[in-house]
Amino acid sequence: MKSQTDFDAFYQTDLQPVLTELEARRLQIVRTLTFIGVAALVLLGAMALVLREALLQPAALIIVLAVLALGGGLVWKLVTGDFVAEFKRRVIGALVRFHDPSLRYDAAQHVAESQFRASGIFPDRIDRFRGEDCVAGRVGETAVEFSELHAEYKTETRDSKGHRRTQWHTIFKGLFFVADFNKDFKGETVVLPDVAQRLLGFLGQKLQEMNLRRGDLIKLEDPEFEKEFVVYGTDQIESRYILSTSLMRRILEYKRKTGKALHLSFANSNIYVAITTGRDMFEPRLFRSLVGAETLREYLDDLQMILGIVEDMNLNTRIWTK
Repeated sequence: MKSQTDFDAFYQTDLQPVLTELEARRLQIVRTLTFIGVAALVLLGAMALVLREALLQPAALIIVLAVLALGGGLVWKLVTGDFVAEFKRRVIGALVRFHDPSLRYDAAQHVAESQFRASGIFPDRIDRFRGEDCVAGRVGETAVEFSELHAEYKTETRDSKGHRRTQWHTIFKGLFFVADFNKDFKGETVVLPDVAQRLLGFLGQKLQEMNLRRGDLIKLEDPEFEKEFVVYGTDQIESRYILSTSLMRRILEYKRKTGKALHLSFANSNIYVAITTGRDMFEPRLFRSLVGAETLREYLDDLQMILGIVEDMNLNTRIWTK
């Protein structure tokens, strides 16, 4: 891992000139968005005065709000799109290369849906799948790939008047990491947050055992690990072979260090880690100055958090024959 001194030198030499240039553009974008926002409020106020009777109708109000939301999204994308793309190319790309020159960054790409499905972590039907900010390459002996992903499924209902309503439900939104594991195996082991037992105790354990969408419930001899996670697998012996005492300890420590909800699986001789983040981690902060080493340090910390899986899970130790 690079030191703070290395980062400070990198910031001064490589990033500060770029950020000074991008900061001027950011300020112009903020002024443009402010002007558009004020103009939209004035127009909306005028419309409300003229059409106040019509807007009292729920259907009309819903249409107006939908048009405003769609229009606002389009305006935001038109005004900020080029700036965001340039920030990612010139700043996030540089941070990735600074962390490890062997890594590749592509803001427009993401981990393939086939990899997400192969993990077995989220067995739900997927109706919409998208992502961005893909990093791929090797960390030491370990091949890695990760990106931000958003997977959803939809439901459709009809009201009493026959109007169809479509709703989208998030399956997963966050960082999804794939790496070559350092043990060979044939089955599948899935490690999930143990919400049921934590909330329902003995009843929660019984519900876990009845989970027909997973493999067998795997009981492990680490009470601290079992308080945090529930494990399912296709082979009891293989799951215990994978989840050694040291690995369970490392997973617990990584969870505590990051403070994030973790889902893991071991399948196809890979380790998959899904980290719920709740935010886009590599986007520029439009309403905050870009200039300053501390601001950029946050992006590097996010990058190190996900790539730290390799070290924290000891994936570069290759003492097993694959």
